[in-house]
Amino acid sequence: MNCRFAILLMSVCFALSAHAVCAQSQFTEVGDNSRVAPSATDHVRIAKTTTEFATVVDQVDDFVKKYGTRNVLLVVDLDNTLLAMNQDLGSDQWFTWQETLLEKDRNHPGLVADDFVELLEIQGKLFSLSAMHPPEPGLPAMMGELTNQRITVVILTSRGKEYRDAAERELKRNDYDISQSTFDIREKRGVFKPYSKEHANEHGLNAQVIDRLGSPRSVTYSNGIYMTAGQHKGYMLKTLLARGKDSSRENRFAQFKAIVFVDDRLKHTERMQEAFADEPIDLATFRYSREDDNVEKFNHSTKRHVMRDWEQLNHVIESVMGK
Repeated sequence: MNCRFAILLMSVCFALSAHAVCAQSQFTEVGDNSRVAPSATDHVRIAKTTTEFATVVDQVDDFVKKYGTRNVLLVVDLDNTLLAMNQDLGSDQWFTWQETLLEKDRNHPGLVADDFVELLEIQGKLFSLSAMHPPEPGLPAMMGELTNQRITVVILTSRGKEYRDAAERELKRNDYDISQSTFDIREKRGVFKPYSKEHANEHGLNAQVIDRLGSPRSVTYSNGIYMTAGQHKGYMLKTLLARGKDSSRENRFAQFKAIVFVDDRLKHTERMQEAFADEPIDLATFRYSREDDNVEKFNHSTKRHVMRDWEQLNHVIESVMGK
């Protein structure tokens, strides 16, 4: 039995018993895996891929030298960026595989759920039972140095609100602490709709964008962690910044003059560039590729190991809980 899965299985038993270049008209490849992002403004637009979080830190430092500490915002993804699963079962790549099976191959023996709602429930159980680790051993320390400088940090994840407890637990267990440098918003509720067509300008968007996005799903923001339930991360960030205590219709981004965004998925870095393309703010996005080898290894595997792991885990759950 895989050692990490064995640890996960043991935890089940225990738990169940007690991402400066000037604007171009389109993305173009430049050196160092960088790309020039489209913008109607004269502000800096940088798009890079990196395996080293130190590259992100260097960019933050460059913006700090240009604008000062309090004018720079660092936005970081959670899964496969700050944290990665200790085993493939329940990982970001496993969930993507399961989504694909639901859409294209419902008869596959590895499919664990009958529909998306049930898949989310199963993912929640796996988050609750699984441990995670930083993709880079020194990542928590680098984040700690940035927060010690009072760089404002937002952890922006596609996870839904139901997974907050597990996220906060694993961030704490891995020595991430952004409590002294979080972004303050006016919202008093823990859960809220990020935008509405009736109050589009108040939420940093316009009616045309909202028409494209469709009806919003509930989000939650607290302790610096923004859980967006799979919605467009670029526009979700804009709605959050519009709720800042210092923001207004004239200054929707509060004090920030530069944003650094990090995510393991290209679509999210591209969406961030899309959302801020016409805004008077510097933006650097980094696709953090540290986990790419593990993702590719999983994607090209037979998946038999996760099928076996799920069968064993599910057997324990059914044996103990009787369902």
